[in-house]
Amino acid sequence: MKKCFYFLLTLLLFAGTVHAQTTNDSWWNNWDGQKDIELLNDDGQPVDSLKAWISSDDAIFVGHIDPFYYQRLAILGKRDSTTVVIMGENNDIVYKKDISRPSIDIQLNFLGFPNGHYTLNVFWNKCWWRGEFEFKTHWPEGQYVYIDSTYYRLNKGYANTVKPDYCIQNGRTVTHRMGWMIYERDYPLDVVIPSELTYEGMTYQVNEIGRSSFRYCYYLQSVSLPNTITSIGSLAFAYCDNLRKINIPESVTEIGGGAFGDCFKLSCIVIPEGVTVLNDGVLSGCKELSAVTLPSSLKTIEHNAFGGCTGLPYIEIPDNVTYIGESAFQNCTTLMDMELPKKLKQIDNFAFRGCQRLTSIVFPEAVTNIGVEAFAGCTALASITLPEGMAKIGDEAFKDMPRTGHIYCNAIKPFTIGEKTFNYNCTLHVPQGSKAFYEKASYWKNFKVIEEEPTGEAVHGGETGVTSATLDAESAERLYDLQGRPVDGTQKGILIRNGKKVLVK
Repeated sequence: MKKCFYFLLTLLLFAGTVHAQTTNDSWWNNWDGQKDIELLNDDGQPVDSLKAWISSDDAIFVGHIDPFYYQRLAILGKRDSTTVVIMGENNDIVYKKDISRPSIDIQLNFLGFPNGHYTLNVFWNKCWWRGEFEFKTHWPEGQYVYIDSTYYRLNKGYANTVKPDYCIQNGRTVTHRMGWMIYERDYPLDVVIPSELTYEGMTYQVNEIGRSSFRYCYYLQSVSLPNTITSIGSLAFAYCDNLRKINIPESVTEIGGGAFGDCFKLSCIVIPEGVTVLNDGVLSGCKELSAVTLPSSLKTIEHNAFGGCTGLPYIEIPDNVTYIGESAFQNCTTLMDMELPKKLKQIDNFAFRGCQRLTSIVFPEAVTNIGVEAFAGCTALASITLPEGMAKIGDEAFKDMPRTGHIYCNAIKPFTIGEKTFNYNCTLHVPQGSKAFYEKASYWKNFKVIEEEPTGEAVHGGETGVTSATLDAESAERLYDLQGRPVDGTQKGILIRNGKKVLVK
């Protein structure tokens, strides 16, 4: 059956010169839908087992269409011999390599290939196969230089840092800092990026930290950025294991995904005003991160933004945030206090899964959706308060609340939940006159104890050590937020009074 599947897949893939479909086969998991290079023999017949294409990373990939092909060869104790030759427009050989099996990637930029028309020749299985392709680099225009231990691109009066891969001299890469070379140090421990630099008599303003510029700089300890920087690219400082300090100037309005991912020693960071999105994995894996300041301009916290920040005890999320993405705070195991923003509408799947020390949460009135397993593994979560306008909570969202926990639901009529959304041993508190609705509703009826709350009374969870309070002119002087600042007379949520937590609603 499997052989038939691969035969049909082969026919589909080679039905034309350009294939626009993707495959989940493990060998092709990095294929991004770029143009295939169709390999034909001298009789014009397409090869039935090999595939070649150009990726968006400007590399040619050649390999067997069957992802298990090499495993079968190894079992049989056999090896394939393949020759790859690339010829230019004048039929001159610009690249040639013999390999022991039909699996190779050719990094065109690193080899200094200029834009143009080429022919790919592959000798495999005792036959030559040929295909043509056009190459146009995806690298941005400009001159790539190495100045004061940092790599830059210079273009039209501006400069931005780049990863070393981009810097080529005489058709060869100057350096190629990759994961297996993170201990190579061609940079200072403390990097200071200037606001402008001069090269060959020309002055350039530095306005961007480019993608992966300092990725894998293992020894890097601190970074100082000028106020001319407007963006920090994705993975810019990822895997800088010893990075302890970085100042992000107020001029920065964009920070790319994974920019500080796995910076294990980074203990604090201030995200400047103007940043509206915390992109995927921007601070994921920062195990020693204990203090974060987020800007009021922030609106979205994307997937895994703080995932695995196991040293983060508290975070203040600005009121303008409307969306918290999938796994955004997953496994923040020391997160104890958190007040959700007033404008928050959606909490995605797994957002706070594994936050073992969260004890109570009051969801703002704007929240309508909470995703699957959003708070799974929150075993200390003894009290939650759900707003009146809630529309849906995904399955297993609160399944690990302790059986002594309390759920305060302000919705008069039950909304959609899953079979295992809650620990149904918890006590459910509902508005006066709503108990009968909940006792008949799907899955809500599984609660063993459902109690009605008198209309107008404040919702609070007594078992958490948080009591209800009224904020008035007399008490405003002695109520403080969780960071010890006096409230302004309008603030709601969990506050401090006389050294104890109180809930003002």
